[in-house]
Amino acid sequence: MYWYYFFFVVLLVSCQSSTQKHPHAHSYQNVQWQLLAFEDTTKSFQKNTWLWVSAEFLTDKDSAFWNSNHEGADKFFLQLLDTLSHPFYYPFYFASENDSFMIIAPKEVVLKDVFNTNHCPSFLKNDKNIKCFLKIKKQINLHTDNSFLYSFQKNEEQIINHFLKKNNPLYQQDSNQIIWLEPLPIPPFKNREHIKEATVAYSGYFLDGRMIDHCDSLGIRYNDTLQLIEGLNYVIKKLNVGQSAKIILPSRLAFGMRGSFNKTIPPYTPLLYEIKLLQIQ
Repeated sequence: MYWYYFFFVVLLVSCQSSTQKHPHAHSYQNVQWQLLAFEDTTKSFQKNTWLWVSAEFLTDKDSAFWNSNHEGADKFFLQLLDTLSHPFYYPFYFASENDSFMIIAPKEVVLKDVFNTNHCPSFLKNDKNIKCFLKIKKQINLHTDNSFLYSFQKNEEQIINHFLKKNNPLYQQDSNQIIWLEPLPIPPFKNREHIKEATVAYSGYFLDGRMIDHCDSLGIRYNDTLQLIEGLNYVIKKLNVGQSAKIILPSRLAFGMRGSFNKTIPPYTPLLYEIKLLQIQ
């Protein structure tokens, strides 16, 4: 976790040469950055370009709270946006593939531009800025780079197989490739087409056990016009009132090839959910 101190020293030593390659200001709308270029060539990225990035985010006191290498699934993408309303992306327009840099930006900017939220988590309550260490691994096209996407699909299979081998649970897989851990055997569920309103409690996890979402026993109100991800929507319509289920959703029934909009769930990531149907109309 202390590699970034060495990285920062290297940045300071390399500041002069980096500035010569990139004569642009290293401050923009309260976003400060230092770039260390590993390549002599400069490739200009355009607006809406997708970049595969290795990233780590730290508090003001250098405590890392998020990184892109989750359980070996290094799948973090950024789409370059307009810098007037999203100043965090300004340094990327002066970088190249394989460049590494550090960004120090107000926490509100990072939360909004990277994680798509205005909510400040409790562990950042007393912080003014967020430190970001990033490396641009590759410019990609999520729609046409088939070999790139295939490797992520294979990684998803490995994550699921590792979970099943490590935990050795009893399970069944249905026709939608949902893995049922509970109830077993899979009961003959009702087949509802529509739900006017339901109250649901659930918890969602990565397959390494880290929680990603939680709704307590009071539940959330759900209906067909306010759908959850496809897999949860499917399961809710199967359950009886008071019934619970524990399932593994393949990514195509969760957040798919793009991952979650707030970047917290990478593309092609299977997820485990514990869900209970509390009430239905």
